[in-house]
Amino acid sequence: MSRHTASVAVTCVLIGGLISGCDQGDCAPKAIAGVYEAYSPIVLAVLPEVVPKAIPGIAVSLGLFAADALARYLIDHAVPKDRTWLLIEQTLHGQQRTSVFELGTDHELKVSVNGAQLKHVDLYVKERQIKVIIPRGTAAEVSVTDAGNGDEVAMRGTVPGDLDGSFDLDTGHTSTDDSPGARAGDVEIETFGFNVGPKLVNGAAAALFAGTGRPTLHACMSMPAAAWTGEFRDWQPGTQDRSWCVRTNAGHYGLAVPKQTGAFWIGPAADAGAVSYLLWAQPGLPAAPATAVPAAQMDGC
Repeated sequence: MSRHTASVAVTCVLIGGLISGCDQGDCAPKAIAGVYEAYSPIVLAVLPEVVPKAIPGIAVSLGLFAADALARYLIDHAVPKDRTWLLIEQTLHGQQRTSVFELGTDHELKVSVNGAQLKHVDLYVKERQIKVIIPRGTAAEVSVTDAGNGDEVAMRGTVPGDLDGSFDLDTGHTSTDDSPGARAGDVEIETFGFNVGPKLVNGAAAALFAGTGRPTLHACMSMPAAAWTGEFRDWQPGTQDRSWCVRTNAGHYGLAVPKQTGAFWIGPAADAGAVSYLLWAQPGLPAAPATAVPAAQMDGC
C-alpha cells in the first residue's frame, strides 16, 4: 500500500470481552469504567513530521519504533489484560516510524480519521492491537470509540461519603441541606447521627439488580414498578457483587455501586460509604461528546 495515497488504512484484531473479575482494591472503579459502559471516546492529533503526544492515564506512550524494532517489540511483549494497543504509523524525516499507545480497555473499538470511520483491513497484528497508517505529509485526528452495542454514557461520578448534603446525579452539583439547590438533589449522605449512609430524596428511586453481571439501560428501564423504592435496598459498603439501577428525579436512568471495596476501610474519608454511579445517554440526556485533550494536559513521547 502506497504511503503517498490520500487514503488512511486501519488494521485491527480485537477482543470485545467484558471484565469478569478484579482485584480487591479496584472492583468498584472497574465496575463503573469497564464492565457495562461504552469506552469513552478519545482523540489524538497527528501532525506532519510531529510525534503524537500521549494522554496521561488514557493513551500511555510505550515508545516510538522503527519497523524492525517494532516487529521485535510485538513478538517479545504481550498486550496486558484489559488493555489495547494503538499503533500510529507515520513518516518522520523520510523514515517510517510507529508510535505505540496503551489504552485502558479490552472492548472492541472502532477508529475514525478526520471523521471518517475506517474499515478493518490487512489483519496481521495480534489480538487487541490496532494499527493506523497516516499518509506522509497528512494531518489527522484519530478518534477511538467503542464499537460494541453498549450503552453510551452521559454522566459518571462519585457521591462523596463525607458529603453532608445532597447530590444531583444529573449535573454532579452538590448542595447543603438548607439551600434551594437541595431540591434538585437525588442523593443525600449523612456522616453523623442515626441515618448514616446514602439516602434517595426528591423522588429519586433505586432498584436492586438481581440478574447476573451488570445491568444495561434496557434492563433498568424494564424493571417492574414494584422493584423501585425510595431507598438503596440492602445497601452495604463493600458489597462488590451488587448493583442498583437508579432513576433520578428528572427521570433519567443509571446505576450505582458502593465505592468502598471492603467492610473495613483504610483510605480517604470521602471514599468510605461513597456511591460510584453513571447515567446512560437517553432522551434529554445526550452522550458525552468526544473531545480532543488540550496540549497542555498531554505528555510528549
